[in-house]
Order: sequence, then structure tokens, then C-alpha cells
Amino acid sequence: MTLRVAVDIGGTFTDAVAIAGDGSLRTAKALTTPGRLADGVVDAVGRLGVEVAAATSFVHGTTAGLNAFLERRGARLALVTTRGFRDVYEIGRANRPAMYDLRYVAPRPLVPRRDVHEVTERLAADGAVVVPLAEDEVAAVARRLRGTVDAVAVVLLHAYANAAHERRVAEIFAAEAPEVTVVCSSDIAPEWREYERTSTTAVSAYIAPILLEYLRVLEAALRGRGLAAPLSVMQSNGGVMSVERARDKAVQTLFSGPVGGTMAGVAVASDLGIDRLLCVDMGGTSFDVSLVVDGEADIAAQTELEGHPLLAPSVVMHTIGAGGGSVAHVVAGALRVGPRSAGSVPGPACYGRGGTEPTVTDANLLLGRLPDVALLGGTLALDKGAARGAVESVAGALGLDAQATALGIVAVADAAMANAIREITVARGIDPRDFSLLAFGGAGPLHAVSLAEELELPRVVVPGSPGVLSAWGMAHTDIRHDLVRSFFHALDDLQPDLLAATVAALSEQAGALLAADGVREDAVHLLPGADLRYLGQEYTVTVTWDAGQAADDVLKGLHDSFDRAHLARFGHNNPAEKVEIVALRLVARGLVDRPPAAGPGEPTGAVALGEQDVRFAGQTLRSTVYDRGSLAAGTVVAGPAVVLEPGCTVLVPPGWSSTTSRHGHLVLERSPA
Repeated sequence: MTLRVAVDIGGTFTDAVAIAGDGSLRTAKALTTPGRLADGVVDAVGRLGVEVAAATSFVHGTTAGLNAFLERRGARLALVTTRGFRDVYEIGRANRPAMYDLRYVAPRPLVPRRDVHEVTERLAADGAVVVPLAEDEVAAVARRLRGTVDAVAVVLLHAYANAAHERRVAEIFAAEAPEVTVVCSSDIAPEWREYERTSTTAVSAYIAPILLEYLRVLEAALRGRGLAAPLSVMQSNGGVMSVERARDKAVQTLFSGPVGGTMAGVAVASDLGIDRLLCVDMGGTSFDVSLVVDGEADIAAQTELEGHPLLAPSVVMHTIGAGGGSVAHVVAGALRVGPRSAGSVPGPACYGRGGTEPTVTDANLLLGRLPDVALLGGTLALDKGAARGAVESVAGALGLDAQATALGIVAVADAAMANAIREITVARGIDPRDFSLLAFGGAGPLHAVSLAEELELPRVVVPGSPGVLSAWGMAHTDIRHDLVRSFFHALDDLQPDLLAATVAALSEQAGALLAADGVREDAVHLLPGADLRYLGQEYTVTVTWDAGQAADDVLKGLHDSFDRAHLARFGHNNPAEKVEIVALRLVARGLVDRPPAAGPGEPTGAVALGEQDVRFAGQTLRSTVYDRGSLAAGTVVAGPAVVLEPGCTVLVPPGWSSTTSRHGHLVLERSPA
């Protein structure tokens, strides 16, 4: 029997799931251990109550690389580039993202100019060698850097067209400075645009040594406990990859934790027959928003992290500092919530671990939205008196009582989260009212209906095991590789044979990668695509086609497909204009066999755990607290009510009702008038 184990590290909790071949599910939570993340992973896995040695797969979403970047504690880094191009990275682009912000400061490069080293070489745009690589100069740089840096990013001009010089640089460094991690742009981002390629490679090299050490420690700890299955790592692109691949492409792990929730959203959308979902993950520290569109995760070929562009396919996600642990404070007489979080240590005041500042969790407990019978993570009783004391510490400054202040804390947090949803929808020309809201994370289902009402959404879905959904999604995710090749051609002049040959070459490369991952041939799925633009444009739109489609047929329909995609993305198009292909892409998946959904239990009748007063915006209402485990398929719970389960609480306000689906998901909709 198969046993899939997956672990997701959050800012406050580390979540673990184990799914057996019959679909039965075990979940566990442990406090995240900052500075020793592997300890929290091992603790969470230990709480699952399964034998690690029995696991047939183990997938992990890690924040090690992202935390290293955000906290600027990555590797000591140097950059090697083509002579004459030392300042590409520092100059960057001339655009100002905040045009009217007089205090705007451009992001500081990860590599200061003094650590950028030039070597003699030159390739033409087509990859032809113009000036051979001066290997003696590379060797001298390697000797000079040995012992002074942890990693080197190698970005040579036009290496996307010919990787030979970059590979030779890596070989020389391996001989002269073997302890230095070398990251080549031709491996990380083989695409045009020198600045973006340099930025991507620099970020990957900056976090690579931290990620390597973390994975080494984690793998040793798990092997020591009997894990025999391969350890896989969640990628930002919505797939998983081997540990070996993660070591080579560290940049692809940056958003690996939150992306698991998006991929779970894809599975939930399939369960319910819903094409469009707004996925919101509210944990203890952050609030992450992503989209499922037409049943697939919304993925962009280029993204940005704190002003640093990344040529790395990633699920489109917007994150703000708004979680259950977000601290409420007063600034100039106004209430503010977050982005600072109490985290797992000391945590919210109600955790009883020494925290004294008021948080969103304390406010929810004081309002009765977190029931008195709730146990944090299924084990820890919450201290309502401590929550009251913490909220009162800011209530006086506002001239309000504790209840009104708690309502204010929740309202401010809700407003920030609603604006985050608008950033990823309205700001991109997408109407959020066309989507249902999928709420998960330990705190998401508490705030879901308030967000739906603010944004006029028709439906809220709370999936099964929402407190550990990101980990659950990781256990259901395919192996994935994204390949790209620069391919500059006018669409009208492109010959079908050239297109077919290039796609075939990418397919052969993808097949080798998937074979190395142990993927069966019948489980391989390939999706080719092209980055297209109108003549004179700077940025592109990616259009895909079926892998079995003949090149002649692809070219006949590609212009029309691009026109439609451009209209959908930007609201306008120009069918009479000439079109260029900039790059060819290939998404290669190794499909995993998904376990059956366990669904809700046998009908036993909804079990009420008690009643208590719950404060809503304008009134306090006596509300029934239900045990979610007792809600069989078809069970309807009318608000006001609270549905409780280990690790998560669902709030059903007055005017709303919840129906349990046959897959165990709660579907909340407005009650008939």
C-alpha cells in the first residue's frame, strides 16, 4: 500500500499529512522552529503516528531559501560576467514602479560592484564564438575568490544561445575553488534580457548554499528515522522536483510552501466542478492569494521578489503580513494590524507562551469566533483571559472597550486581506465576482465570509483539512520541469520544420529529465508553447498547444490564438499587426497516481459541542458549535454557527449556510431570503 507524506513549513506552524492508498488521511501540526527548521519538520512527522520507513513518497515545501532572501542572510556572493558588462546588474532598468513616490529607492543588488568580476570572452546573439574564453583569467578569479565567497553567479553575454563558455567557467571553478557553489545562468534562466537573467541567477546563487545545507540536514534527519523513499521538494511552478534538482535550481523553491495550497485548489475545483477559485491561505504570519483559472493554477513565466525580477515560472501569488499572529498596535491614534507577527515564539497572548501583544487570534477568541472549547492544533487550550488583557492594552489608547477593539482588529485585518485580493484580480483586469473563494490555513475559514461579502463573491469553499491544505496539495502534485529556449522569428516567416525540430529537441531534453526522476513513459505529459508579441512590443503572452498537433496546424492557428489571449489579458488586440515569436517553452509533467478522496464519514447526525455567544459586527448572537467530523455529505448548517475541527475553525455568520459536499468540503452560500 502506498503512503504519501508531505510537510509544509509556515511562519507559525509546520504542517504534516500522510495519505494512505485508500485515501485515509492523518494530519499533524508542530510549532515551527526558526533557525532549526528541520527540527519542526521532524517533530510534525513524528506526530503523524506513521512509520516513516513505510512512506513511498515524501514531499516538502520549504521556506529556507525565501527566508534567507527576505532576511538578507544568504551566501557571500560574487558575479562573473563578460568583459565590458560589469554594470548591467547595477544599472538594471530605468522604469520606476512607484512613479510618484518621492521616497522610492530602487532595490539594492545582491552583489555589490566590487564583487563583480569580468573575464574576456564574447558570443554573438546566435551563440557563435566571437572571442574565445580566456581560461587563465577565469582561473585567476577563482583563486582570488577561494575562501572569500560562498557562491558565484556566472552570467555571460548570450549564454542562453550557447552555454559552452559558462560550463567551462564552472569546470575551472570546480578545479580551483571546489568549495564554492557555482550557478550558471544557462542552467537557471536560458533566456534573453541580460538584467533579468543576471538578477535571477544572482538570487538563485544567493540562496543556494543555505538551501543546500538545510536539505542536507533535513535529509540526514529523515534518513536517520528510516525514510527510504526519495525526498522531493515543492517548486514555485506548481510541481515537485528531486532534492538533487532543487540543489541545482534553488530559485525554483522560493514560493514552494504557499504554492501547495494553490495546487490543492486545483484538486478542489475538480471535485466541485468549479472553474475559477480565489485561493486564500491565512496562517499565523501571512496571507497568500492565488488563482485557479479554467481549472488550472495561474502561472506566470516571470515574477518579481522585492523588486528583483525572476525569470522562473511561478504561480502568481500576492502575499501580505496578515495572519492570526499579526500584532495590533496604535500609530498616531489609529489602529494598525501587522505586518509584524508574534509568530510561534512567543505567539499570540492566548497561547500562554509569554506573548503579551494583542493579535488577530486574540481578537477572534475574545469575540467568541474561536470557541472556548477550541484546542490549538488539537492539543493546546487557549487562554481567554490573556487575550482580553492583551486587547485591553491597546483599547485604552483608542478610547474603546475590549469588545469594540477586538472588532476593530478583525475589521482592519479583513480590509487588508480584501485589498490583497484586489491586487491580484482587479489590478490585473480580473473581476473577482466571477470566482468562488477557497479559504484555508488555520485562520482563513474564520475570515472567509467577511471577505466574500466585501468583494461580492457568490460562494465560499472550506476544503477538507483546511488547516493543513498546503501540505495536502503537495502530496497530490505532479513532477514538473519547465524548459525554455530563445527562438526569435517572425511568425509569418517561420517554417514548420524548424518549429517541429526545436520542440522535438526540448521534448527529448524533458524526457531525459523525467526518466531520471523515475517517471514511466505512459505518465509523461508534455505541453509546448510560445512567447509571442506584436511587432514592436516589449513583453509577451504565452500561447500553448497540444503536443501531438502537427507543426503546420500549429502555425496556422497561432496568430488567432495569440490575438484571443492578448484580448483576454489586456482588453485589446491588433489582429492586423505582425507577430513575433520570442521563445519556445515546454512544460513537462510526470503524472502521479492520485489516491481516492476519503470524503466525510458515515451519517451519524451533526454533533453539537455546545453553544456560546459570538460577536458579529452589529450584534451578539447565541451560536451552536458543531464538530466538523460529524457532518456527513449533504448536512446543512445554518448560521450563526461555528464548525470546529483540529487545526481550524469555520465561522458561518447569520444569513449564510454551509452544506457538506460528497468530498467532505464545506460549501458556504447565502441563505435563501
